[in-house]
This record gives sequence, C-alpha cells and structure tokens, in this order.
Amino acid sequence: MNYSSLAKRFGAFIVDSMITAFIGGGLALATGLWYTSFISVFVSAAYYIFCEGSVWHATLGKKLFNIIVVDENGKGIDYGKAAVRYIGRYLSGLILGIGYLIAAFSDEKQTLHDKLANTYVVDGSFNDAGVGTGSESGHAVIGIRGEAAGTSFPIKGNGLLMGYDPTVCQIVLKRSKGVSRMHCFVSYNPASGMFILSDRGSSYGTFTQSGLRVTPERNVALKSGERFYLGCAENLFEVK
Repeated sequence: MNYSSLAKRFGAFIVDSMITAFIGGGLALATGLWYTSFISVFVSAAYYIFCEGSVWHATLGKKLFNIIVVDENGKGIDYGKAAVRYIGRYLSGLILGIGYLIAAFSDEKQTLHDKLANTYVVDGSFNDAGVGTGSESGHAVIGIRGEAAGTSFPIKGNGLLMGYDPTVCQIVLKRSKGVSRMHCFVSYNPASGMFILSDRGSSYGTFTQSGLRVTPERNVALKSGERFYLGCAENLFEVK
C-alpha cells in the first residue's frame, strides 16, 4: 500500500472541517437551534462514518486529495470500522493532539485512531467493483485462492511485501497456513516487462505454480498471467 502523506491528510481534514461546519450551521438555522456542540458532534459523526463506510471509503475531502481508508488487507472499511475510527479521533485529539502527531513517526502514517481501528489511509480510489486502484495503475498482484481471493493489490513504488505482519506488509495474510511474518516480495521491472518474485527467508517457502521454489538467493521473473503461491497451493496469487 502507498501510504498517504501527512500533507494530503491535513488538506483533507481542512476541507472536511469546512463541510461539517457548513452542514451543522445550516442544520441549526433550519431547526432554529443554536449551533451547539451536540449538533457539531452529530453532524461530524454522521459525515465521517457514512462517507468512510460507503463504497467511496473516503470523505469528500479525502476524495479531493485522492486518498482512501482501507483495512490491513487493503480493502475498504465497513461502517463498523468507520465508527471505531471516528470514536478514536477523540482520543487522538487528547493531550495536545499527540494521537495525530504519532503518524509522523509511523512508517505506515497511522494516527492513534488508525491503530485502534486497524486502518490505513492510502493514495488511490475505489472503482465500481470495490477494488482499490492506486494513483499508479497497470500492474497488480491478484488473489486467486485463499483469504485474499478476488482482491487486487496494485503494485506501486518499489513493490509489495507479503506476509502476516500488518505493520510492514502491504499484502497481509493473517489466516493463511504456512505464511511467514515477511514472506515474499513482488515488484515490476518496466524495462523487461517482467514481475520479480523474491522470498524473504520464509519457513514454508514461496513457489511458482509449476512447483519451482523461490529462494532468497534466487529470484524468479514472472510474465503477466503467471501464478505463484505461499507455503501451500491454497495461497495462490497471479501477477498482471
């Protein structure tokens, strides 16, 4: 996953704050009520939970900056996670906003409320099928069998690290048999038009679909459409 910069997140926050203030103020005028903290909290909660739990998985501010909220597997979050994340925002704001500031010291740019909800803010958007599409497009690792079946993971930047540790891996496989903490790495070489598969010293191995074992000392080049698996054939993926 290509984690969003703090500058983008701050810009989205400013836009969303203006939107919620406008909605709250309009609601207060329409009902004849004062713009109280209760109205402010109600509007803010409805706005963030509805937007981030919807098919957008982003507020209007986030959509403007082309960023989305995803879970540890790179999938869009549901309303339940969106609610947990929103409640966590109040904790992030305590003690001079330290819960927000810790994102500057996190490789995954996670705030306290991201850590509580196990969510990440990444660059990209969601298409009509609910599959994440990053700002860089064209190549991806696609789950064929196993817990990631049906999910597409765009290859951006240096590549994708696969394993069960969500703090370092972009493709997280927590329930898959035979998957190591940092199992393997997939990248794309535009010069050769090939995908490069490398093992990170996994216990149960990384294999091409033909059964060839990939080792830390010997990477394997894959063509688009070729498949590989982690540990056992049930953890099958394809590169495209």
